Amino acid sequence: MRITWISGWGVDPLRWQTAALRWRPRDSHAFLSPRAGAAEAAASSDVVIAWSFGAWRVLAAASRGLVFQGRVVLLAPFVAFCAEHGCGGKCAQAQVRWLRRWLCRDAPAALADFHQRAGLGDAPLGTPDSLDNLLEGLDRLAEDASPALRRFAASGLPPAWTAVVGNQDALLDGEAVCRTLPGCRIVPGATHAPETLLPPVKESFRAL
Repeated sequence: MRITWISGWGVDPLRWQTAALRWRPRDSHAFLSPRAGAAEAAASSDVVIAWSFGAWRVLAAASRGLVFQGRVVLLAPFVAFCAEHGCGGKCAQAQVRWLRRWLCRDAPAALADFHQRAGLGDAPLGTPDSLDNLLEGLDRLAEDASPALRRFAASGLPPAWTAVVGNQDALLDGEAVCRTLPGCRIVPGATHAPETLLPPVKESFRAL
């Protein structure tokens, strides 16, 4: 199988490489940052596993009519990120804008702080993407969901899609996420870290 992994904002897409290859060593894996166009690049894969902002990219692309050829797995998804938009996000728009200003001044420090606040551990040295792509991502995170995205999410997950969110996520209220994205399931004890959300996903792949 061809499995494409789309990372979250500010996180090295190779974060999952070791776990992915250990889990399914015979499959072909691609690891993408959640920049614009990532969902389109992954659409022909047998499986797309998208996390956090990467999951938002997939949802947004699908709401615009993009068809994914295989299975889609969303980890810690959201329809809109900021608390003001009422879709389960815990961060205020002001926090996202503050992070954007800090990123322009000192990207490594801003990314390190984000990793700690999100419960992702220490950030690796360097930046996982270009500054322009990171800034564009924060601009999208600060926005409300489009009417098309809200309608797509409210209609429930397509048949070949799976979505999970943790009940101990530092950035998302799992119950609110599930209300705005019917079909999404809560994983007890899981955080925003993708590794904590993967076990139930792996279980569903046993027959493949």
